[in-house]
Amino acid sequence: MANDFEILINGQQFKKIYEKKYNTISEKYGLHKIEIEILLFLESTHYDTAKDIAEYRFFSKAHISYATENLVRREFILGKPDEGDRRCVHLELTNESRPILNEIKELRAKLADIIYLGISEEEKKTLWKIAKKIVQNINSELMNED
Repeated sequence: MANDFEILINGQQFKKIYEKKYNTISEKYGLHKIEIEILLFLESTHYDTAKDIAEYRFFSKAHISYATENLVRREFILGKPDEGDRRCVHLELTNESRPILNEIKELRAKLADIIYLGISEEEKKTLWKIAKKIVQNINSELMNED
């Protein structure tokens, strides 16, 4: 039987609650999970290209292409060619995406309240410190495999 750490690292329980909560936004706006993730990525980072999304979120280029085309078509994002390299397109959020992002932020805050219930600020800091090291170890190993 798996121990609690293995369950946490595997992430299936988190994935289940995450998808359950996000289904309301998905259904309300007719967006796929990857489209929501792309909106969040563009809002929460300074990265703004499909290549960045592929590199940092580990989505396939085909899925990113389909999702960004749909988001552009629905006017949630704009694609602006790079001045120095026309092959590179910078993605930018539009005002139409703001209500969705506001709802997502509220949902994420509620989700955080659920998963951090009974956990002190000190414990959260320790968790994040350990999680950061684990992610660095995983990324280091993935880079060494190439």
